[in-house]
Parts: sequence; structure tokens; C-alpha cells
Amino acid sequence: KENYGVVQDHPELIDLNYGSRQQDWNHINSIDYNEELDQILLSVHEFNEIWVIDHSTTTEEAAGHSGGNSGRGGDLLYRWGNPEAYKTGSSADQKFFGQHGACWIEPGCPGEGNILVFNNGQGRRYSSVEEIVPPLNSTNSYTYTPGSAYGPEEPVWVFTTDPPTDLFSTLLSSVQRLPNGNTLICSAQQGLFLEVTP
Repeated sequence: KENYGVVQDHPELIDLNYGSRQQDWNHINSIDYNEELDQILLSVHEFNEIWVIDHSTTTEEAAGHSGGNSGRGGDLLYRWGNPEAYKTGSSADQKFFGQHGACWIEPGCPGEGNILVFNNGQGRRYSSVEEIVPPLNSTNSYTYTPGSAYGPEEPVWVFTTDPPTDLFSTLLSSVQRLPNGNTLICSAQQGLFLEVTP
């Protein structure tokens, strides 16, 4: 509608006009809770993004733009993987391709507080595991420069096989960092479990 606004001016909101028109357009395939931050991490398949929201809001606060620990109500606190979804990039800037299994790395594990994702690779024909360092600041909010994509520019760690097509699951799958620093990977459609070193 004419009063919808300028999408790139509001990356904290979801563009209802983005992506496919399938019935399950807002499919969320994983959820993780960070008790220390009181935040929820979502993997949103059709947007090829991960989203972080404030868990501390009431239902009333979540319907608006204020309230909760973040003071931002139901707004997205952070998003990453596809800046085209909020019109600050093109398809060339897309990082995730039908991802699953997004999770914060647990306390006591190497990379603690970073985010791990099984990047299924729909459309590129191979899967990868990617670790990103979200731009969390001292107030437990995420640093963002208006008019640009959320950081970081690239993952801090990426695992692929050699050749990359040896790891490929178009659906499902998951990943977990272990206390010894290794990463446990489940490539679901292959029925394959891998434990890889750093």
C-alpha cells in the first residue's frame, strides 16, 4: 500500500511483500534461547535469515516498538543472512540458502556467544556450517549502521567438505559446538553425522 513506508528505513520490521507467495512464507525451522541475554534466535527459512527477538516483552509490548529489556518491543533486534530481505543489498549479498539449526554456542564452549548455522545451500548445491560473531555491544543490543546490512560482513568460521558437494542436505539438518572445540554436524537428508575439529 502507499502508506507502507520505505523498507530499508525499517530493518527492525518484516517486509510482508518479500519472498515467495507460498502458504508457509514465514516458516521458522529452529529456535534457540539465550538465558543470559533473554533473547530468542529464530531461523527463518524463506527469508534466508536468522532473526533475534526480545524474550522479555509482554504480549502488549511485543505488538509495538517499546518495552522489554531492549526497549524495542516486538522489533527485530538483529538479523543476518540476506540483506535483500530488507532492501539493503541484492541477491549477490545473500549468505544463507534455506538454513536450519541456528543456535548460540553454549557457555564453556569455544566461540561462546557466537551463532552457528547449518547453511543448507539451496540453489548453490552444497551445504556448509557457518559461525558468525553478532555485533553485540555492552548494552546487549546489536550495533547497526542505518542504510547498510547488519554485520558481520563474513562468518568467522566456515566448514565445507572437499569437494563441497559431498555435504549437501537441501532440508532439515543441524549443528552444535562441543566443549572440546569440535563441531558436531548432522546432514539430515544424507543421514550423515560428522564431528570436525576447528
